[in-house]
Amino acid sequence: MNARTVFRRPVSTTERMYFPMRELAPPFLMQLVVPGEGDIDPDRLRRAVATAAAVTPGARLMRQGAEWVDTGITPAVRVMPGHRLGYPALEADPVLVSPIGPTPESTVEVLLLTGAPVTLVFRVFHGVMDGMGMVLWASNVLRALRGEVPVPFGDPVADQELVGRVGAPGRPTPMVPRFRSAVGRGRQRRGLARHLLRHRRIEATGPGAVARVCALLAAETKGTSRIMMPVDLRRHDPDLRSTANLALPLFLDITPGQDWTRIKEQIKTGLHDRRELDQLANTKITLVPDAVNRGVLHTTNWLGARLGRNLASATVSHMGRFTGADLAVPGFRPTGLFVLPQHSVAMPLLFGLTEFDGHTELTVSARNGAGIEARLEALLDRIVAVLEADLPVPDSRR
Repeated sequence: MNARTVFRRPVSTTERMYFPMRELAPPFLMQLVVPGEGDIDPDRLRRAVATAAAVTPGARLMRQGAEWVDTGITPAVRVMPGHRLGYPALEADPVLVSPIGPTPESTVEVLLLTGAPVTLVFRVFHGVMDGMGMVLWASNVLRALRGEVPVPFGDPVADQELVGRVGAPGRPTPMVPRFRSAVGRGRQRRGLARHLLRHRRIEATGPGAVARVCALLAAETKGTSRIMMPVDLRRHDPDLRSTANLALPLFLDITPGQDWTRIKEQIKTGLHDRRELDQLANTKITLVPDAVNRGVLHTTNWLGARLGRNLASATVSHMGRFTGADLAVPGFRPTGLFVLPQHSVAMPLLFGLTEFDGHTELTVSARNGAGIEARLEALLDRIVAVLEADLPVPDSRR
């Protein structure tokens, strides 16, 4: 391959902060989980991954200095014979916590778990893709499995370049570690898992799920909560075809008891004013040496775990609506789709939401500590109960 035609793009300031996370919050991967009925032939899957990766260079990247460069190497497909995900304590599942392979520099891989239910797991280092980029990549693999032509995603553009092009309308939100968490604080002890990873299925779907979850989190938190809602920057350039990190946060400050409809209006206003574009300026702190960046993140974790002082109370993301019919491939029909968030030392709670065939999938990564697990389970019980009571009844036609 001629060097002049190799896909490459700069490592953005946002992406720089993710490199120390691989040491501080391993394995620091986003994982898209697709369980289903039927079987997938491993060789057919490998061919589909190769076909999709050929037009999705973001799936073949390796860092070379200040750039991401397409290696031309197809992401590995690992087959786990007989393995089933270890619910409910997914943070202890040996497959989900394993490092990405086949080398430490690898950034994307696909797992095929053959235990019932057969499950695909798309694993992505956050440094090369955002959540939507991961969904676009996985969708291309499923297209290839159906024998369809994958969509090219060859634009070498991440958040930094896009914001530079469209402009930021205002100033960034000050990042001060003073916000509490809905599960409180707890000292992290040796021998205790540093993060928890949990999943719940809510038998309902409907509008305002993010706002409703935000309201529930604020109701359980002392003082004002600051919720971080990632916003897909692709909305500013609908013709952009990139799987890179193209999400920046919209910050929502919410008081206990605030109605979810008011939070929804706050979200609408923030999106209308394009406030997420302002937040790129906060990522300039990552331009310090990696060792300093790692020290800042370590201190941020200590402040949250020991003192309950966080840069934000939680992250709440909605990754879209899906159906089994749309995602089905020959011999395999998905029965669900959910995102397992990466662990973080900078945030106590990271929630992911997806909608699938009339139900809502809820996942969370939580910074663990003394007493956190019981409080997290109680919080998840409350979220499920309230959403199932307030959202419309399941409708598989959605």
